[in-house]
Amino acid sequence: MIDIVTLGPAGTFSQLAADRMRSLPSQKRLSFYPTLTKTLNAVGEAAEIGVVPIENILEGVVSPVIDAFVKRPLQIIDEVTVPIAFSLIANQPNPQQVFAQFVAQGQCSDALERLAVPLTTTASNSESLKQLLACETPAAALVPSHLVDTELRQRLAWVEDEASDSPDNATRFIAVTSAAQKASPYDAVTRYKTSFLILDDADQPGLLVEHLQVLAAYKVNLMALVSRPTGRQFGQYHFYLECEGRLEDSALQAALTLIRLRTQVVTLGSYPDRR
Repeated sequence: MIDIVTLGPAGTFSQLAADRMRSLPSQKRLSFYPTLTKTLNAVGEAAEIGVVPIENILEGVVSPVIDAFVKRPLQIIDEVTVPIAFSLIANQPNPQQVFAQFVAQGQCSDALERLAVPLTTTASNSESLKQLLACETPAAALVPSHLVDTELRQRLAWVEDEASDSPDNATRFIAVTSAAQKASPYDAVTRYKTSFLILDDADQPGLLVEHLQVLAAYKVNLMALVSRPTGRQFGQYHFYLECEGRLEDSALQAALTLIRLRTQVVTLGSYPDRR
């Protein structure tokens, strides 16, 4: 049995992602941590693998995960995209407050604006549901739709499904490990992607453009480019990139070799592209 850590508590979208990650064994022991930082720090200590969100369709990249990679590079071994569906539920007909986790607030702002009652921020989506069920006064909560089962619906005054700002809302999760993974046998049917960091400490005009030109020259197709401040001074950034292909591909190897002549490159692994 393998130990896996993810963002808790139980019932979150992170647990849903861990259950759906194809590469993870069915026999697994799942532990929950309260923050992304603690979850990632537990990888290699309390568990072999961690499952964390890296990108949301509405809100973009999950910055704390990228920042954690700069401090402690992990290896990405798989990814999964989870549709994000929220329901707005109430214990009585005319709620006077609404419980919602801070990320859910940003993804369901239209529903909250229509409700127009005071907002209480919770630590997690599961906590929002817990607070609502314990509340004796009229209240509402934003909760993941997969938590609103038939039994719960019978206890509620009303349920508004599809409370997200976009029906296409989804979050991409990754599985990470602290151990370098051996290259898997090449599968011509499977598409792969590779993630890596460019750690630019030298502030030189045009340096990022030069790196991108190298990738273009070797026909390496970029899929993501994210800048993150170094935290040392304004104008200095690290870069997180995703591209098509595997680290074993000759073109990608050659491109990264040239980029390394000018700056530090940290590879974060190659893994199946699950789009």
